[in-house]
Amino acid sequence: MSVSLFQRPFFRAYRALWKLARPFLKRSPRLADGWNERLVPDDWLEKDAPPSGGHGVDIWIQAASGGEARLAVAVCRNLGADIPLRVLVTTWTRQGRDVLEAALPSLRESHPQLTMLVRFAPFDEPDIVRKAVSLASPRLVALLETELWPALMAACREKSVPVHVFNGRINSSTAHFGKIFPALMADIAPSSIHAVSRYDKKMFADIFPCPADVMPNIKFDLAADNLSLPLSEHSSAPGGSDPVFLFASVRQCEETRIPGQLSRLYRAVPNAAVIIVPRHLHRVGTWKSVLEDLALMPLLASELPPGRILPRRRVLIWDHFGDLPGLYASARAVFVGGSFGQGGQNFLEALSAGRVPCIGPSAHNFLWAMGTGDSSMPSLEEAGLLHVAHTPREVIDIMIRQAASARDRASVRREFQAWLAPRQGGAARTARLMEEALLS
Repeated sequence: MSVSLFQRPFFRAYRALWKLARPFLKRSPRLADGWNERLVPDDWLEKDAPPSGGHGVDIWIQAASGGEARLAVAVCRNLGADIPLRVLVTTWTRQGRDVLEAALPSLRESHPQLTMLVRFAPFDEPDIVRKAVSLASPRLVALLETELWPALMAACREKSVPVHVFNGRINSSTAHFGKIFPALMADIAPSSIHAVSRYDKKMFADIFPCPADVMPNIKFDLAADNLSLPLSEHSSAPGGSDPVFLFASVRQCEETRIPGQLSRLYRAVPNAAVIIVPRHLHRVGTWKSVLEDLALMPLLASELPPGRILPRRRVLIWDHFGDLPGLYASARAVFVGGSFGQGGQNFLEALSAGRVPCIGPSAHNFLWAMGTGDSSMPSLEEAGLLHVAHTPREVIDIMIRQAASARDRASVRREFQAWLAPRQGGAARTARLMEEALLS
């Protein structure tokens, strides 16, 4: 069956599309980084994981970017410390790779028998990913969240490698794709799916004929871990005593909506310190251009000398990755972007820092984080821990009110901790399920 699977018209067309796209992909700054590794050279794993018992690794975890990489690290920390395991974690982005590599020293200390290998994810071109599966020869593959790559799943089926989906979420395009190719979905179906909500479980069940259940979202564990740390008073923002208005993880959908509202913000709060943090650093130039066109005098964080206060009525564009915790600590009002058309970004980090975030109306990728759909427990909005704005103008109105009467950060964290308590345990459950799958 495995040979005929890759000979199907779908995979013939899929292979051709990847080959046609390769020259364009190489022009992408995000994908050009680690290009040769993404093509899976013959020594892809050899220096770190020579085959043992016919397997290069025990577990292969595929994590999309920085957020999913943190999930992978949390799962690895919950694996049995006395179990000798080799775990390969692949990610698509430099941000994800940095997260994984930063975790290696502490993992070696807490889990001396665990070997974690970090690689850029191989392109899902059939010939490339089949080679990757052959070289890694994992005992199981774990796909985190939405990482449902058809060639990878088909290659695992070809090699009889069980695939499990953890922290599973599904978007509308994947659901639509599954309904167009039902026979393909049946042939590459995972061994099990552990979804983060009843909605996602149903959507998965509609396209994959395999067992599915609902698990606690691992991201709630990460938020709880952040809450276990002392309340950070460290400020990354050079706003001085001026109130900081933070627009965090903003994406392309906000580029034409938020800048035009900043003049209203400055009229209401003349001494406002406005900081824009693009979700993707390659959009920094676009934000700078848009703000310049509006005469808002943008300044890059990398251009501001250490210790210098942000000049009045200058918008600071943050062009460093990984500084959001310190920025949240200094903000009086917070908007978390991606929520005006692109499904939202993770706003739990703001709550972990003691700030109640504001988001836009498009947060379908984070419905799980809002806590809706369970009548026995309040949603974040019902608990007063989230503001949802329907227009950019409303975003500014909410932020102005937030800055005028900012809630005590410690009390926000206590309320959030109580809200999280019944929703934790996803990382530990994922680790146990993996260990059980290996034993079986």
